[in-house]
Amino acid sequence: MFFKKYKKNQDQVDGFSHLGESSRFEGEIDCKGEMEIAGKVNGNIKAKKLRILESGTVRGTVYAEDVEVLGYISGNIESQNIHLGEKAIVKGDLNFENNLSVLAGADILGRIQKIKKDKLKKVDTDKVKYLDHTKAAS
Repeated sequence: MFFKKYKKNQDQVDGFSHLGESSRFEGEIDCKGEMEIAGKVNGNIKAKKLRILESGTVRGTVYAEDVEVLGYISGNIESQNIHLGEKAIVKGDLNFENNLSVLAGADILGRIQKIKKDKLKKVDTDKVKYLDHTKAAS
């Protein structure tokens, strides 16, 4: 009676984190919920949902289900859905699964690729077979 377990809706996120405008963070961030960045982050970020505000700066790779960039990011983005606002500056590759929206004025320096669901995960380089360049090409 006192400890009822409620099923979580899949659209719900586990909490909200905000990095303020005057804040700086260096290192890896792993957030199970929604994260909003108004300050500076130097490191990779994993989150359910990520929003980089106009004053926000990220230098590192971003992995999230939904990414909205209104500020600056120098690094790759891997996401299901990516939205770039009109003042967004992205210096890195955009790999998305479902949707990419880019407003007029956004600046992108990198490669854009739509990827199938199973391809978004990191490739294990130990399992990749490399071509032996000593053999003659047939």
